[in-house]
Amino acid sequence: MKKLFVSLLFCGAAMSAMAQRAKVSSAEENLKGEKFDAAKADIEAALANEKTKDDAKTWYVKGKIYESLASKNKSSEDALVAYESFKKALEINPKMPEALLEMQNRMFNVYATVGNAGYANLNEQKWDSAYGYFQKAVEIRDYYNKKNLGGSIPTDTAMVFYTGYAAQQAGKKDDAFNFLKEAVKLRYKGEPALLVVLAQQYEERGDNANWIATIDTAKVWFPNDKRFNDMEMLYYSKTGKTNELISMMEKKVNENPSDFALVLDYAIRLDNVANPRDEKGADIAKPANYDELMNKAEAAYKKALELKPEDATANFQLGALYFNRAVAFNKELNALDSKQLSSPKAKELQTKVQSLMDQSLPFFEKADAGFSAQGQLEASDKRTYESCLYALQKIYAIKSQPDKVAAVKKKLESL
Repeated sequence: MKKLFVSLLFCGAAMSAMAQRAKVSSAEENLKGEKFDAAKADIEAALANEKTKDDAKTWYVKGKIYESLASKNKSSEDALVAYESFKKALEINPKMPEALLEMQNRMFNVYATVGNAGYANLNEQKWDSAYGYFQKAVEIRDYYNKKNLGGSIPTDTAMVFYTGYAAQQAGKKDDAFNFLKEAVKLRYKGEPALLVVLAQQYEERGDNANWIATIDTAKVWFPNDKRFNDMEMLYYSKTGKTNELISMMEKKVNENPSDFALVLDYAIRLDNVANPRDEKGADIAKPANYDELMNKAEAAYKKALELKPEDATANFQLGALYFNRAVAFNKELNALDSKQLSSPKAKELQTKVQSLMDQSLPFFEKADAGFSAQGQLEASDKRTYESCLYALQKIYAIKSQPDKVAAVKKKLESL
């Protein structure tokens, strides 16, 4: 009896293990018939049993169930359950036959489902969530590819870029930087924004060599995107390479002589290069080619006004060019001692001041009319208009026109 009893115990244990393995087989059968609830119940029963919970096949079948659900319902949550289940199966048996035969397609479906969740969140501008899903998709791809199971998930260059873009938008700039650099190495050309954002990153990091190299790449890949020309000009401006900047702008103006905004920008840049200021806005030493730059700026302002004669900003800028030169000559005049005030040099300076003030006046008056007609002004235009009115007030005062001085004062008070 004792031997029979022991034999029965062993038989009972074997029967129990067989029953649980039958649950795994039943789960597979239910999966084939798309009886997902039954399949999930069966596999959870197998996982609750000591005899089958550490069996690679059990975890692999769970992965298949949730991978099928993920593909059917486009569910990232199910896809992530499938991923963890497949990982567990491979942890128990790294070379299980089923993995070698069919895991590539299943793992790709998991990867794609998670990646698509990233795109969905990206479209809704949920940057943190989008970045999280993209990161997970990259993890899934890299995990499977390192297993050497006879296949691989190819790198989606677009996803590499969008992972970086989502990270950038989420404020994770260091993470973004790495993904964006990888996307460039992969020669992703689907979005010019890749090189816009990467160039900005290099600029912020003070890496001038890679900043201009990225802009150069962008101009080759996207020759019709004007943003990269603007970025190139910003590079030359911020790095103090004014000769290169001016040469480039001259080329652009010659190629686009009817582009008012471009011509005006060129004139303003020439003006700024000729009249440099420090970080506090104070005047610093003029360049050696000051007169040449100012003559070019004057000609460019006039060209802009030929294109748009009534433009308030262009009129103000040309008026300011003459006015500021008058101020500079007036400083020279005031620096003369009393004995020199009747000298030929003093008379020459007085003539220049008067002539330049007279030249500036009609442009300031046109600018005044233009800004007044606009009604509500943007903050930058408002500051320009204030400068215009202050200049007019001084000119009218010099010309002894108190009524006009009072009228301008009212306009200033209204601002």
